[in-house]
Amino acid sequence: MFLRGRKSPVTSSRLITPGAVSKLLRDEGRRVVLITRNPNEWSSKNVSRLWISSIDHPEAIDPRRLHVIEQKVWEELKKGNAVIVIDGLEYLLLEDGPETTLRFLGKLRDMAILTNSNIYIVVSEAIDERIRNLLRRIVE
Repeated sequence: MFLRGRKSPVTSSRLITPGAVSKLLRDEGRRVVLITRNPNEWSSKNVSRLWISSIDHPEAIDPRRLHVIEQKVWEELKKGNAVIVIDGLEYLLLEDGPETTLRFLGKLRDMAILTNSNIYIVVSEAIDERIRNLLRRIVE
């Protein structure tokens, strides 16, 4: 499932494949801030990747340091509107818990609204229905 949030409410929630995300990123034409578990995913000049991982690596951001991710996203959004793609939701939920993760996503949505940006959250079938419903309320 792929959830999209914008300044005005969007009722578009749909299941998509990773290939559809790639197509979306290529077609969007704007800068992209990608929060991902895979550091090599979707390499492009307009994609700013934030790699979340608990390993000790100079390019990795610990998933328990949501304030660091939030600050890096904000720095990118201040450059002008962009697309935020969160492809690592399950990992954030496991590392930070649902309440903290949902609060974090709410902050990212607010930042997207302030900069007239879009936010996309890739959601797998592993996420239970209660969390999905809360996510829909956050991004729509």
